[in-house]
Amino acid sequence: MQASAAVLLDKNSLPALRTSKRATLKRIGARYWKQLMRVGVPQQHAKEIAIAVVRYSHLDCRPSCQEKRLIGRYCQHLVAVGLWHLEMLLGS
Repeated sequence: MQASAAVLLDKNSLPALRTSKRATLKRIGARYWKQLMRVGVPQQHAKEIAIAVVRYSHLDCRPSCQEKRLIGRYCQHLVAVGLWHLEMLLGS
């Protein structure tokens, strides 16, 4: 799961994106991560979920099966901070 979380942060994984967009996505991910930790999600899980949400919301990438399990486990926390998207758990 750590490998998938690191994908968004690796500048080589987003070669088509301009640096400014990559930086913006990193800032958004950091904000989501902090919000999730404030409502009780453990640090590593919060990071992985935040990255999955950014990838889904801004890059149209579906979460992996492991990310879906984490999202399902912490769905109440996602609702509490306004990051819940049912569609993330549906489909492929």
